[in-house]
Formats: sequence, structure tokens, C-alpha cells
Amino acid sequence: MRPLLGLADHRMPLKGLYLCGSGAHPGGGVTGRPGRNAARAVIADTRRRPWARG
Repeated sequence: MRPLLGLADHRMPLKGLYLCGSGAHPGGGVTGRPGRNAARAVIADTRRRPWARG
């Protein structure tokens, strides 16, 4: 539930804005996990799937 309930998936309410600091899940420290998780969200949002319609 970091930083707020509903915003824990690294995507912020503004399109194209991602949270990747120590306030993001799974928290601060020297693991780099918040940045990795945010990068995965960016990749998932920008990946093009030629077989998908829309």
C-alpha cells in the first residue's frame, strides 16, 4: 500500500508518470527493487503486441 492505497503498482494518476523511489513498494533500502518494478511497469505499458487489436 505504498505510497497510498490504489497507487502501489508504480503507475501514477498522470499518464507516463511512474513512482520508483523509496516510497514505492517494496520500500527503501539498497536492493533497487522499486526501480526494477517501475521499469517493468514502463516496459509492460510500452510493449507493442502486433497480434493485439486496438
